[in-house]
Amino acid sequence: MMVWLALPLTAGLYLWVKMLARRYKSPLVNTIMLPALIIIALLVLTGQDSSAYQTGTQPLNRLLELAVVAFALPLYQQAAKIREQLWPIVLCCSLSALISVGTTLIIGGILHAKPELLASIATKSITTPLAMSVSETMGGIPAIAAGLVIIVGMMGAIIGFPLLKIAGVVHPEAQGLAMGAGAHAIGIGAAAEVGPVQGAFASLAMVVCGIATAVLAPPLFHLYLWFMQ
Repeated sequence: MMVWLALPLTAGLYLWVKMLARRYKSPLVNTIMLPALIIIALLVLTGQDSSAYQTGTQPLNRLLELAVVAFALPLYQQAAKIREQLWPIVLCCSLSALISVGTTLIIGGILHAKPELLASIATKSITTPLAMSVSETMGGIPAIAAGLVIIVGMMGAIIGFPLLKIAGVVHPEAQGLAMGAGAHAIGIGAAAEVGPVQGAFASLAMVVCGIATAVLAPPLFHLYLWFMQ
């Protein structure tokens, strides 16, 4: 893929899928998943090096770094609600991180997974940079951690709200917390499209779950290693 083609191709695919999403109300028509799959397929089919694509999309990457600051706006708008329920939110997000890491280690132990693989999988539900950093401190493989984070985020964005509907979770704050805790930044995008309250609480959940996982994952992992000796 030529460097100059990467940026217009990415923007064009995003706008095209966004147009499809307005027309077809399906969780499979996802503005993150579909363009990513199409670009991956093009790179594989043409045998192009992904570094050329990354070089061509550098302007978008710089804009995304700035756009992260925008997550603060919905949090500010919902600050009163957040203050009223701060400790229940912290407790729920901490339990979410504990369950995510704990179930990974338990299932991994049953399947006799290698420790470095478990260290890479345990951080699957937090945002990519933090997941890579935490998994590396535990002896994991950052590339695997990053890949799993993206997969989990996409799955959450696709099936998150349908599952919440089936489970009878209709409260917007609870929906936002669930999406942010389970699907991190990609889940925030899906939550923000549903409503500002969902987007704000998803942002908050991602931050709290990231901190909780960074604190809980290493000691739980080392406890697992000690127990398995």
